[in-house]
Amino acid sequence: MVLLARPVWALDDALLAVVNDEAITVKDLQGYLNGMYSQLRIEGRPEQEAREIMKEYETKGIDQLIEDKLVLYAADQAGIQIRPKVIDDRVDEIKKKYPSYQDFLDALKHEGLTVSDVRKKIENQFKGQVIINTEVRSKINVNPQEVTAYFDAHSDEFTLKPRVYLESIFVKSTFGREAANKKISEALGKIRSGDDFKTVAATFSELPSVGEMAEEALLPAFKEKVDNMSVGGVSDIIEVPDGFYILRLEGRAPGAKATLMEVKDRIYQRLFEEKFKNRFQEWISKLRKKAYVEVKS
Repeated sequence: MVLLARPVWALDDALLAVVNDEAITVKDLQGYLNGMYSQLRIEGRPEQEAREIMKEYETKGIDQLIEDKLVLYAADQAGIQIRPKVIDDRVDEIKKKYPSYQDFLDALKHEGLTVSDVRKKIENQFKGQVIINTEVRSKINVNPQEVTAYFDAHSDEFTLKPRVYLESIFVKSTFGREAANKKISEALGKIRSGDDFKTVAATFSELPSVGEMAEEALLPAFKEKVDNMSVGGVSDIIEVPDGFYILRLEGRAPGAKATLMEVKDRIYQRLFEEKFKNRFQEWISKLRKKAYVEVKS
């Protein structure tokens, strides 16, 4: 996977920037991005998640690499040390994602990494987290008055969608459609004969109940049935790609504007993230001013 697109004339040793007394070349940037992607893969991140993370890193390119170096430099200047056990525990977490230790080593080899490489990357990640928590995150405060003011100014954004409450029975068809259909039919027969839905679900269902869902989020096959059901009603068998469902409609809730109590945590998180982003950029700007940073045009 090529993570850094560059003109065919660009040389690997072409100078991109200087941070303090360290030169950064095209090769350094390419290695940084490839190393980041390899680390995400070794950690077992889902491919889509890894690609989304890398998209942001690639977009920022040299600025992201400079930013990371400034953060790590600040951590080192502050004398931040990560205990070996913390790194050991994180490595153990990653190793558990693999069937065996040899599989873990094979994955490292495939990505061009060693155990030492992984440990160093983990150490630097923790150092970055500690210094950012100390210099940025710990200094952010969102008070209740701000939350209330935001809610008053944006109350129209916080509208609860119409919702339904569903009990369900699911039988997967992965190991045979006919057998699954027979099992779900037996469950429906018991319900039709008067057995309690939840009791039948406890015996037959292979997944927890669907529970509360926004109507607009229902699968089309579900919505078609639910729209025509009364509270307390039970559907017939609904086939989906990986199995069969039976639904019981426990209740409905109309759409309504949310109360402050219902959304205060969401508002707090939104305000915190905004403040964090602004404060982080201010902090990075200060680090750049203190350091020698030159980006080549």
